[in-house]
Amino acid sequence: MLTAAVLLAVVPAGIILVLGLVARVVAAQRVNAPIVQYTPPRGSTVFRDALLVDADRRAPSAALIDLAVKRKVRLIAGAPGTREPIGVELIDGAVLTVDETALLETLFGPEHTGTRLRRFSADRRALAGRLKTLLLNTEHALARDGLIAERRVTWPGTTLTVLAYLGMLVEGLFLVFALIGGDLSALIATLIALAATIATIFITPAWWRRFLPAATPIREHLAGLRRYLEVAEADRLRALQSPNGAELRSDAAPPPYADAGEASAPLARFHLNERLLPYAVLFGLEREWIAKLKLEAETLSHTNLDTLGDLVEVTADIAIAIDAVGSVVELTAAVGDLVDGAGSVVEGVGGIFETFGS
Repeated sequence: MLTAAVLLAVVPAGIILVLGLVARVVAAQRVNAPIVQYTPPRGSTVFRDALLVDADRRAPSAALIDLAVKRKVRLIAGAPGTREPIGVELIDGAVLTVDETALLETLFGPEHTGTRLRRFSADRRALAGRLKTLLLNTEHALARDGLIAERRVTWPGTTLTVLAYLGMLVEGLFLVFALIGGDLSALIATLIALAATIATIFITPAWWRRFLPAATPIREHLAGLRRYLEVAEADRLRALQSPNGAELRSDAAPPPYADAGEASAPLARFHLNERLLPYAVLFGLEREWIAKLKLEAETLSHTNLDTLGDLVEVTADIAIAIDAVGSVVELTAAVGDLVDGAGSVVEGVGGIFETFGS
């Protein structure tokens, strides 16, 4: 019976496990970063870039934090230990793009209450549906731009999953026969095969996007940005390349270090690093990057710069908001409604925000 178990259970289970591992490697479509990057890709958005690095679950939170970093919204956490939903306040004078408006509509939906600053928990099922729609719309936009294929690759995941379940049926029969016959060696072999089959189901991706050649430069840029984010310690950064040499575009706010002078160079570096916080979220490095920003802010606080403004406040608000809900992935499932700086509901954002009752 051991021979039959090996031929009909162990060998097939090993084959589909190997195929599942191959599918996982192919699905990753990894790219190399030729150089370290210090700024996001030009002309892109955090939400679109999230799909290009397969960080769908983190895309909404990263985009919301991007709005906070851009001083368009403010995140307001509840009292410590209360686990209240996060309040979101629109900054006075903030101008939202079409994509940013779509994100806020997706997060907040049509639900309303009569309180001034609302902190209700969103209906997770409704929110998940709206986020799925937003992700699909963004995916279609990337396909129209020629960055990804129109259809996802699904056949390997479907095929291997079906084979895995069929294998589990065969392995179940061998387990019964091994127990009845008291064949310990066959029982052990079958259990190994069952473990490999179950592992195949978890390892094999159900689907993946097929990135087209036009997406390669953007994905390489994002890979270079991840390299920069992963080496936050100053000594390691200097080992790669001093960020003083990074080109700062006009939309990055701070001036180039070379022209900024000794007093403003740390401030420019802080602005640059703060701007990368949403991308740290995409790569799962938000806590390390927030710690780096706090350290830089503390250093700046001793320089007596008059231009500090709300640097420390914005970073602290984001850190507190993430801590309040437990993880960055939970952030967008724990937001309150959107109000402006005066505490009134914002009107005209896609028509979904109504005026508060007095």
